[in-house]
Amino acid sequence: MSGFDWRGIIIFAIFISVLGGWRAEWAQSKASSAGDAVKLNNQGLEHYKNGKVDEAIVLFQQALALNPNFPEALSNLGLALDRKGKDDEAISDFDRALAMKPTDAVTESNLGLALYHEKKYYDSISAYRKALGLNPKFAQAYNGMGAALFASGNATDAIAAYRRALELTPRYVDALNNLAAALDSTQQWNEAIQIYQQALALEPHSLDLQTNYAAALGNAGRDEEAIAQYRKIVAEHPEGAHAWFALGHLLYTQGRLDEAVSSLEKTLALKPDQADADFNLALAYQGQGKLDLAIATYQKGLALKPDEAHALYNLGNAYLQANDPGKAAGYFQKALDQQGNFPEAEIGLGAAKMQLGDLDAAQSAFVKVIADYPENADARFNLGNVLFNKGQYQAAADSYREANRLNPNLPHAHYNLGMALLRLKDPEAAQVEFKEATRLDPKLTPPK
Repeated sequence: MSGFDWRGIIIFAIFISVLGGWRAEWAQSKASSAGDAVKLNNQGLEHYKNGKVDEAIVLFQQALALNPNFPEALSNLGLALDRKGKDDEAISDFDRALAMKPTDAVTESNLGLALYHEKKYYDSISAYRKALGLNPKFAQAYNGMGAALFASGNATDAIAAYRRALELTPRYVDALNNLAAALDSTQQWNEAIQIYQQALALEPHSLDLQTNYAAALGNAGRDEEAIAQYRKIVAEHPEGAHAWFALGHLLYTQGRLDEAVSSLEKTLALKPDQADADFNLALAYQGQGKLDLAIATYQKGLALKPDEAHALYNLGNAYLQANDPGKAAGYFQKALDQQGNFPEAEIGLGAAKMQLGDLDAAQSAFVKVIADYPENADARFNLGNVLFNKGQYQAAADSYREANRLNPNLPHAHYNLGMALLRLKDPEAAQVEFKEATRLDPKLTPPK
């Protein structure tokens, strides 16, 4: 028997909130063309604030055609282009605006936002720092800098930046959300949960906040509260595939497989191309013993994400359970090709080779894992099985004993050690092991 376990796959999004700032220019101009440019800029702002970004871009461009030296319109155009995902054009416009007006903290902050979207996090941080040098009380720049710091892997400084933003603007919901997400990522779950609750008191219907809050509850081990929160979300937002997905995974981890299947099937009905939902649903089917469904669902997900090592491993495991060691070996090898440092897949490959009768290949796989991970009890147990099948009963007993030392709660390791001891003509010691195996798993009964 193999001692490896299943690995689920789940990807939770943390919704980070970063917004840019716009610039209005209300000053009266003596030149009519400049005055018309101001009007067009302000009209563009109204369209932008109402979500009509394409119309806003046209108006900002018209304003600049009348007055090319209009830094506020250039900054606003950059912000609108950034909103459309045209980050390179946005950065160019922000740079031009700053060349005209180097002391504009809002434009410097907007440049930081565009660089953040380009994943140029260190450049983004630098731009935000410049904005804060120009305006030390610019809460929005602190929030944006926090997001860039967090994305660069510096959660500690990100948390400090978010806290500073909130000192300046205590009811700043985006900063509250981002602070809670950063605290959650650093396992400061109690404070994260409190911060999410503060944010939800200000915006109780925010789907992003509700989802992040539920995830934090789950991360904190407060599973029932998390499940209740996810159920509330899907009741209010039945089209929310992400919440159905997270609910399904959480139910799966609790062993509530029927409920997990229902939630994950709902996820895929809403979003059929979500490979991670396929992988989690396949795990639930596998737990129910519905191996044909599990295999088909893994294959559907792998058609979308063919390089997902853990899904390849789990599919190999499903084929192994379905008594198809040839296909199992193929998928375990594919998992290893994708992620070389993968002891579970190496053990799975060894178990498949053992079922195929290739004991030498199986032994080689288990020995390799033990060389890399001497404390791996599953590899020791499986090596014992190979040695037993080769008739090397003393070596098998030694391997089983080592597995039991590393993990005393493996009932089959105790049982198989008992079988090896019987072959070594030590029935009294064998009975001790059979008794322990039965204590751990009452379904295991000693041989007569």
